[in-house]
Amino acid sequence: MLRTGGGKILTAGFIVSLLGLAILAVNDEERTDSLARELVEATALLPENEGKLVIVSGTPRLDDGGSITDKDTGLQVENAVYYERVPLQKVYEVNTREVVVDEGEDKFSKSDDKKKTEHYLAATWIAADSSRDAVITYDFDRYENPPAVRLSRYSESSVLRIGDFIIDRTDVFDYVRTVKGHFSEDELREACGDYIIKSELDLQPVTNEDGSGMLSTGDEIGDVHVLFSYETLEKAEPVTMIGRQTGDRLVVEHGKRLSNNELVQAGLISKDDFLASVRTEDASSRKIGIVMIVIGVIVILFSFDWKIKRKAR
Repeated sequence: MLRTGGGKILTAGFIVSLLGLAILAVNDEERTDSLARELVEATALLPENEGKLVIVSGTPRLDDGGSITDKDTGLQVENAVYYERVPLQKVYEVNTREVVVDEGEDKFSKSDDKKKTEHYLAATWIAADSSRDAVITYDFDRYENPPAVRLSRYSESSVLRIGDFIIDRTDVFDYVRTVKGHFSEDELREACGDYIIKSELDLQPVTNEDGSGMLSTGDEIGDVHVLFSYETLEKAEPVTMIGRQTGDRLVVEHGKRLSNNELVQAGLISKDDFLASVRTEDASSRKIGIVMIVIGVIVILFSFDWKIKRKAR
């Protein structure tokens, strides 16, 4: 047991030292110097910056005021980040679930519960134009599914920019606040008349359980619901982003030289200020790395000293 303990101490010392060396390697001074040479402060899309690493600051905004129009229904949303129309149809499906057949000896824990998988017949809403089993056999009975309906899903996202650069919404998720919205039953009745006629279905504007409007033929097998949802931009905060200029897009390169916190930061930050913060952070990290190496070496030496003294006994 003593040998095992000494081996663990020695291994821990090596691991701490290696981690310290890794921190020094990742945060060496050359990293900042390389960024200083490569990084370009961009205020506009310029052909000479194509493919280069650029730093861009600004407040995210939507192209054309975020105006999205669903041409099939006539519905329109302003300041919209995202819009979606989803037709669903109710069909039969055989699903599976796990049920507890024996709670085991410990009635207060589920760790020793005995379970089995059972099949059950369910009425499920699926995409109206998706494939489904024409006939389902369950418990010796046959259930016929309705044919698919030729109503397709439609979705659209507005273009989000900082300055001239198109950006990915997921990169600025923490700095862009959106609000979910819906149409009322009356709004659907006013706008969707042609859409209902072309569908050749008995769609009626109704109010869903959550208060949103939808189009519906009913709630039985074969019936159709058309759901509508959208998100609008409520607030956007100024951010600074670093990425590769690719066409009119700013492509943020995650998992490479810069951390996510360095790639996207709150506020308007110049190239010089960014490099100064990187130098400061890297210097602090190098100090931590040196301390870890020293601690690791001390642990290694202690382990060897402990083994020598043990052998001398």
